[in-house]
Amino acid sequence: MKKGVLILLLFAMLSALFAACDKEEETASQGDVSDMSGEQHFHIDDIQQSDSTDGNASAAESSAETPSTVETHEWSGEFIITEKKYEYKEKNFMLLNVTNDTGKNCNLTITGTFYDEAGDVLRIQQQLYRNHPTGWSNYFIFYPDMKFDTFTYEVSAEEYENLTPLDSMFSHNGDTLSDRVIIGWIPELFWYDDANESKKLTYRMVQRGTHPECETKIFGHQLLLDENGDVYALDIADRFQGDMTSGYEQTSTWPHMEDDPDYASVKKTLRWVSKDSPEYTEPLPDVTNFTLIFAIQAVVCYERFYELTIDDTITLSEMIPTKNLQ
Repeated sequence: MKKGVLILLLFAMLSALFAACDKEEETASQGDVSDMSGEQHFHIDDIQQSDSTDGNASAAESSAETPSTVETHEWSGEFIITEKKYEYKEKNFMLLNVTNDTGKNCNLTITGTFYDEAGDVLRIQQQLYRNHPTGWSNYFIFYPDMKFDTFTYEVSAEEYENLTPLDSMFSHNGDTLSDRVIIGWIPELFWYDDANESKKLTYRMVQRGTHPECETKIFGHQLLLDENGDVYALDIADRFQGDMTSGYEQTSTWPHMEDDPDYASVKKTLRWVSKDSPEYTEPLPDVTNFTLIFAIQAVVCYERFYELTIDDTITLSEMIPTKNLQ
């Protein structure tokens, strides 16, 4: 009898412990920006398909009033894109949300142009997302590292095909990998002081791969919005100045990360505050209603990625071609 009671007590204690662990590891999914505007629909028949996968091909802007001169092909549907302009640290950037509703996995190229108040071009920036899955939505961040007045963009696309060793990184056994990752974060931001006497804003990111066989590697950026929807941190601006290539965040997932929550999470620093800054002594904001946005730039097969990078067969700029054209 006593033995049975002890077993019941032990079971109750373990259940409470596991419940506490589950609560502690509770995660929040990717946030949404509710006030995106400028929704555009780029029908596949109105988009000039690029002739190469390196992102250098020209792009034609979709227009509902302009008859399409592109030869009709098998695709149907459209890309739906919304946008929002932000100001942060006396510079501007654009956040785009792109939904692929074409029924095809594709290589999607977006070419953005930044203008000053006089309408003169300040910079042209291009991003290529390889194997953007059909039915999938993702954020894109266009950060020109300067202040600008207006922004326009053009779109081109081609069906994803596994034709080269580089192409093979973005799929596994025919499956696109970008829609097989789950990214969330533990909704608990905290500051800590490092050896350089600065405060770092940190959070824990949780990522899991759902492909039954393939370990994946994720590249991307993080944007943190405060309770008013204003930018509180942007990894490109807060951590990395100058060369944007150095700003790519890298995380890895494997199919059974749910079995090891500690391995599935990684600590990220979004910004730091120098001790010399007045902000250093200010009270921390209430982060309860903060929103974290993940702008994924590539999801690749880790094994294939390792094979092609270990001997310098490819470079990061070839794999994730975000480039300034002017």
